[in-house]
Amino acid sequence: MTAERVHPARTAAAPTTVPAVRVFRDAVAAEWCKLGTLRSTYAFLAGCVAATLFGMLVLYFLIEAYDRSTAAEQANFETADPTVVVMPMVAFFLGSIGATSIASEFTTGSIGPGLLAVPQRLVLLGAKAVTAAAVGLLGGLLFALLADVGAILLLGGRPAPLNPWPAWTDVIPTVCCAALVVMVTGILGLGLGAVLRSTASTLVSLGGLVLVSPIFAHFLPTAWQLRFGSVLLPNLTPQLAGSDHPWLLSRTGAVAVLVGYVVVALGAGSYSFCRRDAS
Repeated sequence: MTAERVHPARTAAAPTTVPAVRVFRDAVAAEWCKLGTLRSTYAFLAGCVAATLFGMLVLYFLIEAYDRSTAAEQANFETADPTVVVMPMVAFFLGSIGATSIASEFTTGSIGPGLLAVPQRLVLLGAKAVTAAAVGLLGGLLFALLADVGAILLLGGRPAPLNPWPAWTDVIPTVCCAALVVMVTGILGLGLGAVLRSTASTLVSLGGLVLVSPIFAHFLPTAWQLRFGSVLLPNLTPQLAGSDHPWLLSRTGAVAVLVGYVVVALGAGSYSFCRRDAS
C-alpha cells in the first residue's frame, strides 16, 4: 500500500503593488518623453531663440545710438539689461510648453489614455508640474545666459549707466533669478491649462499675464503702476536679484510673491483636475 502525497492548497498570488515613488518617477519620464514628440515644443523653443536674437538686435542699435551721443546724452541712457526685453518673451514661450502639456490633452481628448495609465490624478498632475518646472528652469538658465553673455560681448568696456555689470560675475544673480521666474511661469501655465482646459484660452491668458500686463501697468498713475507692476512676473527678476529697479518689493517680498504664484497655480489646477470630469 502506497501513501498518497498530499499537496498543499495553492493560494492565489497576491497582486504586486507598485511603489508610489516608482509610479511618479515613471510618470515624469513619460511626460518628458512626450514633450519631445510634440512639434509645438520645438516651435516654442524656436520662439525663444528668435526672442534672444531680437533682444541682441535691439541692444546693438542701442549701443550704436550710445556711441553717436554726446557725453551728456550718454549719462541719461538707460541700463542695457537684455533680460528686460528677452526674458518676458522667453518666459511666455517656455511657459506655453507647460500649458500645452495638459491643455492640448483636453483639446484632443488624449487626457483619457493618460488617466488610464496613471489613474491617480494628483500623481499625473505632479509629474506634469515637475516636467514644466524642469523645462522652465533649464530653458530659462540657457536663454538668460545666452542673452547676458551676448550683452557682455556687445557692451565691451562701455561704462555705466549703459553697462549694468561692473564685472562679469555680477550677471550671475540676474541669470539665476530670471530662470526661477521662467520656471514659475511654466508652473503657472500648467495651472491655467488644468483650469481652462483649452489651448487657445490658456495661451491667451498666459500671454496677458506675462506680456500684456506689464505694458498695461505703464499707463496707470505712478503709485498704482509701482504697486501693480511690482507683483508681475517679469518684474520680479530685478527684485529677486537685488539690482537697481524702481519696484517696491524687497527680496523676501519678491520670493513670497513667487511662491504665491506657485501655490495658487497648483492649488487651482489640482482642484479643477481632481473635481471635474476629464472629458
